[in-house]
Amino acid sequence: MNNTFPRLLRVELRKAINNKIFFTTLIIASLFALLSAWYMIDSYFYFQRQNRILGTSGNPMTEGFSLYNHWIGGEGTSLGSTLFFTLLPLLAALPYGWSYFIENKTGYAKSVMIRSNKWQYFLAKYLATFTAGGLVVLSPLVINFLVVASFIPATTPSMLYPLYYAVGHGSLWSQLFYTHPVIFVILYLILDFVFAGLFATMSLTVSLLVKNRIAVLLIPFFLILVLHYSRTFLAYKYFYEISPLHYLHSTSLENPTNVWIILVQGLLFFLLTFGITMKLGGKREIL
Repeated sequence: MNNTFPRLLRVELRKAINNKIFFTTLIIASLFALLSAWYMIDSYFYFQRQNRILGTSGNPMTEGFSLYNHWIGGEGTSLGSTLFFTLLPLLAALPYGWSYFIENKTGYAKSVMIRSNKWQYFLAKYLATFTAGGLVVLSPLVINFLVVASFIPATTPSMLYPLYYAVGHGSLWSQLFYTHPVIFVILYLILDFVFAGLFATMSLTVSLLVKNRIAVLLIPFFLILVLHYSRTFLAYKYFYEISPLHYLHSTSLENPTNVWIILVQGLLFFLLTFGITMKLGGKREIL
């Protein structure tokens, strides 16, 4: 790979992150995250006020009300949390998933491929799309965690309060949650970043197959929704979560998560998006 690729990648990354749609999507996602933070912080202080009013002198249940079940990744009750994780695939695709569709339509893509080559162009496009999708989801999660941490103590969770934590035995990284919760949160942030990037690249792949900008953004989202609702066919038959809309949330909303399901789905998403993008992109006629 010659020196053209690093320059091309820098240009693509700059375009992916420094555009109005990226910032608009980031603001919307951050509003969802802040809505969750406001609700959970208010709920925490309401509980504290009730304790003072009632003059409760018994167990204050300090470990039951912690940062780790009040940040957006640890709670599943607020509107902000529901909107964020339900729309996560769409939020990831919006910043840059449409870029090849526009560049191909305007002729920009052909001019770039003439100066470099098709494989370098699509590889840079794939990496930039992945990065933009990951960042637009990761950043609001980090913002929410820091905001909630400013008001609610980061008390290590205790197994004595299982009703207050939706991370049970057998859940993904549950052993870390009750011993090193910060590492648990970091691992989930990485997981969400990776899958958000993969969701974004789905739009890039679809843009090689369809000629409608709205379809480029919505088809991957609808495919994830199909996978999400296909869980109903496995009700009372298979008791592990198969929906990314649920297992990207660190709380076990319905079924516990399984690391092998996540690995297989992640690898499948990567092989399909990267493989189809590079294969079809390599066959594109430049002239």
